[in-house]
Amino acid sequence: MLQSDHHKIVILETNRNRRDYLRGIVSNKWWVPIIFEKETICLDNLRQLEPDLVISGPLSNDRMYRFVNTVKMMDAGLPVLVLSNDPSLKEFASFYGYGLIKVLESSCDSTELISAIGQLILQRFADGDTRCPENFLIIGNSPEMLKIKRSIPELCRLSDPVLIQGEPGTGKELVARAIHHHSERRTRPFVKINLAELNARQLDEVLFGAVQGSFVDSNQRFRGLYRPAEGGTLLLDEIAEFPVSFQSRLLSVFENGILNPDHTAPNGVDLKIIVSSSKILDRLVQQGKFREDLYFRMNTITIEMPPLRKRISDIPLLTDFFADKICLENKVGYIEVPAKLKESFCRYPWPGNVRELKTIVHRTIMYGIGDSAVQKLATQWEKPSDAVNFDQDIYALVGLSNLKNYLQKQNNLTLKKVRRVYLLRTEKKIIKKALEKTNWNRKNAAELLEISYKSLLNKIKEYQLVN
Repeated sequence: MLQSDHHKIVILETNRNRRDYLRGIVSNKWWVPIIFEKETICLDNLRQLEPDLVISGPLSNDRMYRFVNTVKMMDAGLPVLVLSNDPSLKEFASFYGYGLIKVLESSCDSTELISAIGQLILQRFADGDTRCPENFLIIGNSPEMLKIKRSIPELCRLSDPVLIQGEPGTGKELVARAIHHHSERRTRPFVKINLAELNARQLDEVLFGAVQGSFVDSNQRFRGLYRPAEGGTLLLDEIAEFPVSFQSRLLSVFENGILNPDHTAPNGVDLKIIVSSSKILDRLVQQGKFREDLYFRMNTITIEMPPLRKRISDIPLLTDFFADKICLENKVGYIEVPAKLKESFCRYPWPGNVRELKTIVHRTIMYGIGDSAVQKLATQWEKPSDAVNFDQDIYALVGLSNLKNYLQKQNNLTLKKVRRVYLLRTEKKIIKKALEKTNWNRKNAAELLEISYKSLLNKIKEYQLVN
């Protein structure tokens, strides 16, 4: 670290005038400015520069998310000061996992800017100059993931057990580690036990400790994994695989603390317990495969991890995050995943969820888009040539090119009226497009539109559509 008056500050700014303005402010305080105008070049050099702060000027939201995610991937403790007028970035920056990050209006004055820089640097070194290489970022801005991220601060404070359910590969362990990492238990151990990998004897040893004389070595006495995790967090992964014969003992752990290996005197342990399951536990309860009382005891707080196919808007952001992470780990320059391939990713159903996406992105980065698995996915799920490009064609689709003339002619103008007119216009054009595509085979057109044949006939009559 440099002397306190000579902190290194990386500045990412695409506008030349703003770059000069920020350089002047930083230099006048005897800080050392290091200027970049492109994110990729900045990120390629960031780790070796070991700056004390990163300042980013205005970027589009997707670029800002990607830049901040990659910076925090490199060093979770590195402060980031974002200059932007977008209020959504303030919510993004407020989530647990991003550490020291502050958002200021891009038009803020020099006094406010200097104050923010000073505060962030002071917080950075409040506990010494410690780089923090590990964090547990939860990537995604879909409503489902925002709900989960908003819940983490409260989950960090509560001592109640947490149940995390979701399909394999949805990120259950990541959320569990994030809860631990951002709680007061962060300096204590995080211990994970995959219950699906252990047989009954191993479960007895690992969880509850072996009773003296029970196994081959009569002098050996295990303490189980509760003790090593004491003061920290214990993740019981795949709780649905826990044998019914052991479930009563686990219930005692939840209610009374840990039992000694001889199953007699209670011996309490300060422990945060998180359980996860790829199966829906209440169904197992109904089938008699899981104790109802244990389920109710664990189900105090539940997090439902959505499958990736239900959070399609997060796929481009996750793709960029994994691409940057893989490039960083393999010490190669940052590689952009083609936009067309990302479009295919957004149409693919991802049965393996986020884990599968990470694997495909890894193959894309390391072997190129010509890799057999990547090429197969891209070809099978590419956008049809006659599909509507909503980024480019939506205005033509609904007739918005005539919107200005339409608005000028309206005397009694309401948003409700405008919305209805353009929704009807859009529906009419889409139905006509489907009929033309099927050569006016109304049955096939109804299937294409995913509406009933009778509904289509009514729409054709309503809009007076003729071949």
